[in-house]
Amino acid sequence: MSRSIHVTQDHRVIIGAISQAPIFPATDRSVVIVMDHKGNRQKEYEHDKNNTPLFTYPRNITSTINGNIFVIDKQMANGKGPGRVVVLGHGGGVIQIYSGHPDINTQNESFKPSDLLTMSSGSIVVIDRHISTIHILNSRGQLMTYHNLSDIGIIHPYSLALSSSGNLYIGCTCKQGSSDTYKPKLYELDYYGI
Repeated sequence: MSRSIHVTQDHRVIIGAISQAPIFPATDRSVVIVMDHKGNRQKEYEHDKNNTPLFTYPRNITSTINGNIFVIDKQMANGKGPGRVVVLGHGGGVIQIYSGHPDINTQNESFKPSDLLTMSSGSIVVIDRHISTIHILNSRGQLMTYHNLSDIGIIHPYSLALSSSGNLYIGCTCKQGSSDTYKPKLYELDYYGI
């Protein structure tokens, strides 16, 4: 069952898939598959060099112009557990695993990425919906900076989009059970140097 699909600039298709409904801990396959534009499989990422599964629940995918693949891996389907960003090299193997920053992501405030995208500069923007933070990673998955979005009134960020005119959009959810549950918000931001 495919969980996420991403098309690269060179028209490759990258799919995050699990072999059955998300039951945790996962007992079947969780894999990221890279295909050419005709659907021929070029590469599969499933296990690390020690034959340990790389993913539990590959949720969102983006890529950089140098061919690196960034995958949000959820540890629990319901989003209550921590998450991470797994960076895969175009030649195979894991380059980096980003699990948040220790100054803001603690045991009580774990990293819960909900979306990511590649900026025109090649940096990767990741949003942490749990603590309303945006993380900026370089093309190898190393943290460049982070910002608390609640400082500018953006809380519960959930999704990202980039317009052709260069604006960054952040879609937000509302806290479940609040009077605003059915009033999600969309923010448009101008950005510089990301």
